[in-house]
Amino acid sequence: MLQLLGSGSGLGSGGGGGSRGMSSWADQTSVEPFISKTRQQQQHHQQIQQTQQDHLEFRLSRKSRHKSQVKVAASFGTAHHHRGGRHHHHHHHHEKNHPSSSASTVESKRLKSTLHFHDGKRKIDFVMAYIETDDEDDDVNDRRRKVYEKALMRKGLELEIEPKEESQDQVTCFVKIHVPYDVLLAYAERMRMKMPLKEDRVDFEEGDDQHECCDSIDCKMCCTQPFRLENPELDDRDQDNYTAEFTRDKIEFFDVKNEDTFFSDSQRSRIAYRIMNETKFGDEKTMVGINRLINDGTYDCVYPLHDGAYDVDKFEIANQQNMRGLLYREWGRWGRWYKYQPLDAIRKYFGDKIALYFAWLGFYTEMLVYPTVVGLICMIYSCVSLTTYPPVKEICDPSYPTYAGDLVMCPQCDRDCGYWNLNKSCVAAEITHIFDNNSTIFFAIFMSLWATTFLEVWKRRQFKLNYEWDLVDYDEERDLIRPEFEAKVTRERINPVTRRMEPFLSPRDRCTRVCFSAVTVFFWVIVVCAAVIAVIIYRIVISSVFAYNIDPDTLGAIGSYATPSLLTTITGSLLSLILIMILNTVYEKIAIWLTDLELPRTQIEFEDSFTFKMFCFQFVNYYSYLFYVAFLKNLLAGLPPNYNYFAGNRWEECDAGGCMYELSLQLVIIMFGKQVWNNIVEIVWPWAVTKYRQWRSAMTTQTSPDNMYTRWEQDYDLQPFQQLALFYEYLEMVIQFGFATLFVSAFPLAPALALINNIFEIRLDANKLICESRRPIAQKCSDIGVWYYLLDFLGTLAVITNAFTIAFTSQSIPKLVYYYVYSLEIYNERTMQGFTNNSLAVFDVRDFSSESRPALNPTGVDFCRYRAYRTPPSDPNKYETTKQYWHVIAAQLAFVIVMEHVVMLCKWLIDYVVPDRPKALQVKIKREHFLVHEVLVKADVTTLLKKQNMSLTSDATLESGDVISHQPEATGRTGVGGNSSLKVVKETTEL
Repeated sequence: MLQLLGSGSGLGSGGGGGSRGMSSWADQTSVEPFISKTRQQQQHHQQIQQTQQDHLEFRLSRKSRHKSQVKVAASFGTAHHHRGGRHHHHHHHHEKNHPSSSASTVESKRLKSTLHFHDGKRKIDFVMAYIETDDEDDDVNDRRRKVYEKALMRKGLELEIEPKEESQDQVTCFVKIHVPYDVLLAYAERMRMKMPLKEDRVDFEEGDDQHECCDSIDCKMCCTQPFRLENPELDDRDQDNYTAEFTRDKIEFFDVKNEDTFFSDSQRSRIAYRIMNETKFGDEKTMVGINRLINDGTYDCVYPLHDGAYDVDKFEIANQQNMRGLLYREWGRWGRWYKYQPLDAIRKYFGDKIALYFAWLGFYTEMLVYPTVVGLICMIYSCVSLTTYPPVKEICDPSYPTYAGDLVMCPQCDRDCGYWNLNKSCVAAEITHIFDNNSTIFFAIFMSLWATTFLEVWKRRQFKLNYEWDLVDYDEERDLIRPEFEAKVTRERINPVTRRMEPFLSPRDRCTRVCFSAVTVFFWVIVVCAAVIAVIIYRIVISSVFAYNIDPDTLGAIGSYATPSLLTTITGSLLSLILIMILNTVYEKIAIWLTDLELPRTQIEFEDSFTFKMFCFQFVNYYSYLFYVAFLKNLLAGLPPNYNYFAGNRWEECDAGGCMYELSLQLVIIMFGKQVWNNIVEIVWPWAVTKYRQWRSAMTTQTSPDNMYTRWEQDYDLQPFQQLALFYEYLEMVIQFGFATLFVSAFPLAPALALINNIFEIRLDANKLICESRRPIAQKCSDIGVWYYLLDFLGTLAVITNAFTIAFTSQSIPKLVYYYVYSLEIYNERTMQGFTNNSLAVFDVRDFSSESRPALNPTGVDFCRYRAYRTPPSDPNKYETTKQYWHVIAAQLAFVIVMEHVVMLCKWLIDYVVPDRPKALQVKIKREHFLVHEVLVKADVTTLLKKQNMSLTSDATLESGDVISHQPEATGRTGVGGNSSLKVVKETTEL
């Protein structure tokens, strides 16, 4: 009793922090009732354990007897065919004498969607499933399961086994786990869970909660009312109370209205999973944890149960009895695509980690609205100015005064390609102008600043969520050590925090493993670069094939569109997309192997290391070809007559519309194709597999109606929620963020495509979690981890890439130089007329080498034009760079330097001006700390006064001569007995 009622760790302060070392206040009047109640619980628990142990021993003996019967039957040449019934003649006699057979009548009447044991009272907190066979290897697994399940019972868990004869497939057994209330209390204290106090939150006085002008995201206007959810069932009632780290000796101060509802389902599953991971099943050090048993094939899977069916009416989800149905109705349905997400309900049902992902995804989608609107405005401006823009009219409009569409252009490949007129690039010129105009510069700068603002405001939103979800002081060191780390690391040392012996990987060994992993990652990055080079070689070869075999005049109306260059671009982009998907699959397995080789200590360290490897690969895989098209393609092609060759083939030039046009097309194909492929992999295929498994179970139910399709079997037929499932969701969005920022100057509609995709992505992921997947194991998480730094890296890199894209890939800078300088020399006014002719150099076809000269040379073609600033053939130094070329280069370099410095300065100012933590929220947290401290002080005073009154009553009873039973001197352990208690009361009152 002294251990039960002695001093503890104390209550934590509400909101975000906790105070340790508060004095204990055990009420001695409740000692004897507590002892009797505890003894009754222990006796009842021992009876349950004995019943469960008998059940386990019976299962093993039944299996051995069943095998012997099969062998005897085989020796006599007979065999029995087992049908899908609830009981069979092989097992009926044994089950009749089994201790749990008295519940058979209850079993036959139980609902198929029950979430409780056969007694209808104990809730199922976790389910373990395994396939039972008659192989000899299964004997080892069965003995291991028996040892493990006995160990779980010794830790206080209660088990109930569903044999394979009662399952739909007749081979799968289910072990249902219930965590008793006293075990929940013990582990809640050990895991330092934040639980609600009885004291309600005190609202601030008017004027305390000041709104900051920069916190615009938190200021909701009345126009957002149609997007809000109005269902009162989604309200998180726990947020009305202060919270504190739970301690059993202070349980009377926690808001325990009902033992069954004090812990949420996600908290119960977390505790159960923690116990299952800490339970040993053998004498060896590595034989510990349910994950090891799953990897060894002892168990097939483990999962918590869903609350029930998701397709229920609104009357069945009242009072949050079916959170799954409530979330589907208000969040997972397509009809709710325009509504805000019920983040508190998501957190309560799925846990903090999944809720934080959807909070980030929703915030990212919300922030995409701003660049989408600006991008659409830029597109509208481009379309409106298209009909009056001189460089476009010079190519497409024969009636324009400075029409240049009849100019003869030089061939784009050797021999097989012929001369062509500039007006054939009219469509490409129009598309290029839509994506490449004066508004592009503004939009690129806007997107660079938007990326910084997005990350800074997200940090504020994240801190607010941490406050609301009691994650402000969450310590990642509380996470479990990975079983693989414990199994493979033999060296141990004392943890400086916990003062316990733990496996320890020496810095030398860790460095060796990390270096080997880094070298392997670098090698595979080189492999990706080789794949990019392979695509380039394909484009070089296929462009000549298309040019030789395709005659635009025979294609009719599409002849002006289906140019060899365009067909090469489309097929090359599709080939690049296929290679990207194949390499993703291969590298994923290699990255997992390398990460396991590094032996990360915790799951968070594993995910961070795996994330870095996958991001390095994905970055090169998705963006390398875009960098090649934007910055290297034209540079490597060369100019006539000095073309560059690779493996005997002339290096490919950009499309007739320019590299900006090709970059835009490549970006659209990869971005759109990636989104379609991801939706097929994530939604269509899992949906088809789930429907097939459910159909198979439904057919079994029709043939064997006694076998009910129970809740645990319905969840077993769903898709498993993989441990790295959220990783792939984050990775998909981060890659999309790169597409929307790195080359946004080439495709201003990229944010709009990302916005549309994310609106569907939120509902797809929600529907997948609620309808198609088993319920995930709830996990704690206070931030998005390493993904924030990767997003920050992409945002910073976007400034550089957009600056170089506008300067060297687009025609914006050459046009500005012509408009402000060289148009004055020609027309004595600033105009864009004549730019097309000014930007095309002249080449004498007689200067072609024999390998470059077209095979079909029409008569009358003496000169051809190409995009460059070079001296004409009549100049003594023909084909040399002109003065205008150096003016353009100087303007391009100046633009890069100015844009980078100005945008970087603005990014730094935004980072400095916008604080990571809202000041009003910090004041609110300090205020709650103070209020919770006052609550604890008042509680301490009340408890000490009770103890003083008890002491005075006991002294009066002794003086009257009455005999009383001996009471332990609890006050000696707490230091608050006798006169010292009066002193503490006085000091506490003064506080």
